[in-house]
Amino acid sequence: MSIESLRALFRPELGELSPYRVPPAPPAVKLDANESPWPLPPEARARLAAQLHTTELHRYPDGRATKLREALAWALGGTPDEYVLGAGSDELISLLATAMFKPRPGATRPVVVFPEPTFVMYGMTSRAHGWESVGVPLDDGWDLNAAAMRETIERVRPNIVYYATPNNPTGNCFSRKTIEMLIESFPDTLHVIDEAYGAYSEQSFATWCEERAQCALMGTLSKVGFAGIRVGWVRLEEPLAYELEKVRQPFNLNTVSQEIATLALTDLAPMLEEQTTFVVAERERLATRLGRYQELECFPSDANFLLVGYAGSVEKLVDALLAREIAVRRFASGEPRLRRCIRITVGTPEENDRLIDALDDILP
Repeated sequence: MSIESLRALFRPELGELSPYRVPPAPPAVKLDANESPWPLPPEARARLAAQLHTTELHRYPDGRATKLREALAWALGGTPDEYVLGAGSDELISLLATAMFKPRPGATRPVVVFPEPTFVMYGMTSRAHGWESVGVPLDDGWDLNAAAMRETIERVRPNIVYYATPNNPTGNCFSRKTIEMLIESFPDTLHVIDEAYGAYSEQSFATWCEERAQCALMGTLSKVGFAGIRVGWVRLEEPLAYELEKVRQPFNLNTVSQEIATLALTDLAPMLEEQTTFVVAERERLATRLGRYQELECFPSDANFLLVGYAGSVEKLVDALLAREIAVRRFASGEPRLRRCIRITVGTPEENDRLIDALDDILP
């Protein structure tokens, strides 16, 4: 059998996609991935080491992640059985795409709707699973276009709608009034509110899934200091969580990730809150500094990064920063408005000062 005949057995939707590529070894100042800029302090590392010292790595992980579910319920509300866990938000999107694949009557494929630009994995993962993905452009202020969202949902009858708030890559929170209107107007659709960056915002939807069965809340520890352990969750009504559990692999979260995530939500929570406060303060300082350049337009942010428009060649600017060992995110394709933008993760004060020094050198 030839390679081509084997390739023909792959899903046809994959022909429209490209692999998600992660850049190679990072430069000295890495401001392109929306990670927390601070490593864990020594006392937190010592606490983790003590916990892992007694961890039985020769045994399979707890397939139910019992302690972690209990920690989530304690920290965020609800019951442990309302939480489905995954290796970051990416796996949860895949689980939802697998479990909720049934097309609406009269449709050939299930449909997912999301505003755009937004987190690329909503569309990419859904399409890889055979879904039809429908993006609805944000308005001129990067907020939800209420009329367009309503018309689209009514017309295509999606199984799932995703709302990332704060939104990546724009950084802003979406209108709560608009989200509430859409959730109330379409009770037969699962509305997933992704709060990956919620720790950096003053807005919270923590109680919404208690009040609305058609609402789910997604979260992760990746943006608050634990990107390396790959832990995320989605909270749904228990009957829905029970169905989603049927497609989750029993040992999808390893033992080390479970132990660290449990500590992050309990004993280490005050430390993480302190670091988050530092990031927010540094975000405002960096935004003020960037606002002094006539060539740059710094958009308001509720996340741990800033979306910045540039009047010149974005490619040349990014290359010039990389030559100075500073990585920022550029958008070579996709939403046209983003092609004139870069995304800058908020770093440590020293990293941000180095970025400003580089911009002083690059910009006329």
